Order: sequence, then structure tokens, then C-alpha cells
Amino acid sequence: MTKSQTPNSNIMKKNIISIGFIAGMLFMSTAVNAQAVTDSVSVAANGTIFKSVDPIFYQPTFYYIAVFLIILLIAIFVMARTLLVIARGMVPQKVQVKTEAVKPVQTESFWSRFDRTVLTQAVPVEKEVDIMLNHSYDGIRELDNNLPPWWKWGFYFTIAWGLIYLVHFHVLKTGDSQEQEYIASVKAADEAQKIRMESMADMITPENVKQLADASTLSDGKDIFNKNCTACHGQNLEGGVGPNLTDANWIHGGGIKNVFKTITNGVPLKGMISWKTQLSPKTIQAVASYILSMQNTNPANAKPAQGDVWVDESAPVVNDSATVVSATAETLK
Repeated sequence: MTKSQTPNSNIMKKNIISIGFIAGMLFMSTAVNAQAVTDSVSVAANGTIFKSVDPIFYQPTFYYIAVFLIILLIAIFVMARTLLVIARGMVPQKVQVKTEAVKPVQTESFWSRFDRTVLTQAVPVEKEVDIMLNHSYDGIRELDNNLPPWWKWGFYFTIAWGLIYLVHFHVLKTGDSQEQEYIASVKAADEAQKIRMESMADMITPENVKQLADASTLSDGKDIFNKNCTACHGQNLEGGVGPNLTDANWIHGGGIKNVFKTITNGVPLKGMISWKTQLSPKTIQAVASYILSMQNTNPANAKPAQGDVWVDESAPVVNDSATVVSATAETLK
């Protein structure tokens, strides 16, 4: 059966333009999304937070998506051609004869030859008898067509890609596995959070709070304590309704972290309110530092010790026996 050049060419041009437009829109939208994924937040050494954008063409994801879209475009093109051939084959023979009588005889177009030799390797209808199998199913005969070359190329590509992946990640181990990438990402996020927390004065927590000893901080802490805490703990921290804060015994733990946490959260069961809604973390740090600076001041009328003697487990071990005896005597006084 001969074909006319003009109608088929017009259909092919329309298919190419439509598929190219759709693939182009998909490619552009995917590229924008891939670029958004590459945006990252970085923290400089001085704590400054800034946003860094890596060029999209440096990202392997871009090329993965590009290859996928190219394969998708080829698959759509082949399916469009296949549907066109099927539709042409469904035209009644009489109509085909009339059409052939009207249309001038044309040589095989480039796209038809490309489809026959490269994409599908389809056998012409007049030669199908050569590849007809001997058995039939309810009168339906089966053809022994070759698999489409594009399908076989895709299959070979997946095999080659699998071998490259195996050697790269599991044999030579020149690339990070998913688990290694995850661990590195978590570590980088933890480091960034640590730097950010240290750079922001109001981001003080029981985990990163430090005891301060400068005169300005202790003076501020004393003022806040005298204003809010003396009613329960006394003017000199000797205790009253609340416990004595100058001895070595602590009900809820000593040290800057525990004292900071107690002031922040309060002890509602014993009547101490939470101060986190009234005092900033930096102010609570100053108050806690002032309280710890008053240790062993032995004020007059001190309330008897309550709680347990608190020992800082993070403090270095003292090996000098005389120092150990002195420390023990101080603890048991």
C-alpha cells in the first residue's frame, strides 16, 4: 500500500510539535522544582544565616530528570506512530483503494523509514506471511515480530546503569550510600543548629546554658532576684517559705543547667511559678548565675538543708588525697 507524503507529513509535524511542547513544559517545570530543592540554608562561622543556591547544571538530579524526559518523549512518539499505523490499518480496503487511486504515488518518507528500521522494525503487511507462526487461537494467527529496538535499548541501558551503580556504590565505594548521606545531613543540621543557638542570646536552653561570673551579669541577676524571689527565699538566699539556696543540698538538682530549668519551668506542686513567661532566657541565666555565686556564703538564720547533696558529675576528678579529704569534710559539715 502506497502512502501520500503530504497528509502523513502534516500529521507527523503536528505530533512532533505537540509532544515537543508538552515535554518542554514538563522539563521547565521540573527544572524549576529541582532548583528549589537545591536551595539550602547555611550558617557562617560568625552565626550569620544565609541562603545558598547551587547551579542546577551541577546537580545530578537535573540530568536524571533530563534522561527520563527524553525517554518519555521517545516513548510517546513511538506510541503515536503505532496508533497512526493501527488507525490506517483499520480503514476498509475499498476506501484504501479509492484513496490510492486519487493520491499520487510517493516514495517512503524519512519518518516511515526511520520508524521501520530504528523504532519498531515492523514488517510490512505484504511480508507478514514470512513471520506467521504455524499455530492459531480461534482462527487468530500470531506474528513473530521482533521487540522494538527502543525497548531493547532501554533494557540494555538499565543493565549497564545497574552495573555502574553496583561498582560505584558497593564495590569501589566512591559514592555515599543513602544511609551515609542521611547521617551526614543530620550531622550538618545539628552543627548548624548548634552554631545558631550559640549566636542567639535569647536562644538559651538548659542544654546550652552556661554559668556567668562577670560583675554586670551578677548585678543584674541580684536585682531580678531581690525583686521577685526574696519573698520565698530570703534577702540573702537563706530560705523562708522556699528552701535555702546557699548550701550544698538541692531538691531539684544543682548546677547551672538544673537551676536554669527549675526557674524556667517552676515547681507548681510546691507553689513556685514558671518564670519563662515573665523573664527572658538571658535574664533567667543571670538569676541562676547569681544564685550559684552565693554558694557557701552561710547567711544568718539560714534554713536547714533540704534535698540531697548535689555533685557535678561533669567536674574533673581530683586525685590529690588532701583535696579529697577537704572536699569530703566540706560536704559533710
